[in-house]
Amino acid sequence: MNFQPEEGKLISFIVAAGEGNRSAEDYLHKVKKLSVKAVRRLKNDGVVRLNGKNTMLRQVVRDGDTIEIIYPKEEVSPYLLPEFVPLDIVYEDDNILIVNKQAGICVHPTKGYPGQTLANGVLYHWAENQRNYRVHLVNRLDKDTSGLVLIAKHTYEAQQLFAGQQRGGIKRAYLALVVGVVPEEEGLLDWPIAREEGRTTKRFVAAHGQRALTYYKVRERFCHNTLLEITLETGRTHQIRVHLSHFGFPVVGDVFYGEGASEDKLDFLPGRQFLHAYYMSFSHPCSQQRMEFTLALPEELDSVIRSLRT
Repeated sequence: MNFQPEEGKLISFIVAAGEGNRSAEDYLHKVKKLSVKAVRRLKNDGVVRLNGKNTMLRQVVRDGDTIEIIYPKEEVSPYLLPEFVPLDIVYEDDNILIVNKQAGICVHPTKGYPGQTLANGVLYHWAENQRNYRVHLVNRLDKDTSGLVLIAKHTYEAQQLFAGQQRGGIKRAYLALVVGVVPEEEGLLDWPIAREEGRTTKRFVAAHGQRALTYYKVRERFCHNTLLEITLETGRTHQIRVHLSHFGFPVVGDVFYGEGASEDKLDFLPGRQFLHAYYMSFSHPCSQQRMEFTLALPEELDSVIRSLRT
């Protein structure tokens, strides 16, 4: 299957009252929140039009003007090819795609998993529908974590979503079953996280690490386990798993960070950890409409909860 990205997308803005009397560059960066990198790409390789005519970014725009921008054609990644991977599509429009990722699938190729990833499957899905977008992963999940993954189809949407994420505009929540009974109803885990020396993926709590904030709330307690709702203010690699393990309540089924709790581990959750990204809300990058998505627990996790209740 031959993959070629789509031509650059045209985005149009009408300068609102009070937003004019500034350069087009200043308008795009400060009013429309395009990153410095995005504006630079437009300046070097894209097209900017003012009231239907090509213009320079230094041109002054006035209230009521129409600005059109066309991003340059995106480059093809030689490391990502379309491959059939079953997808559970939650939502899709011309700008974004939301997928319920299954456990056991990487979101993108890695050295250990060069193919059959979520990104490969998304490219295949688009190619099958004669649409050749580029995969812009707005959030990522660990291989053995299931749940909502947000993907942008163009540079503009990706940049807007990343900017919104930095401002706290993307809300995500997870469900985690942990080993042990958490006594507090809710709390904040505020421990910096660093990468272990010589390990490419494993993280640990360390004073020299990056700040990481994890909020938890008890959903349900069992004899030897607790179901937690987790929300994040930061998005460090393996943050939930590292924090809960350091807290003394590792995620059930987490063989990477769950050492020392084998006597309490459940033996009926093969091949994955009990961590599910069940909720996401954000403002649509084009319409600005607030969007909200909630997933039920997958059957293999729900069956664990049902067993614990009996």
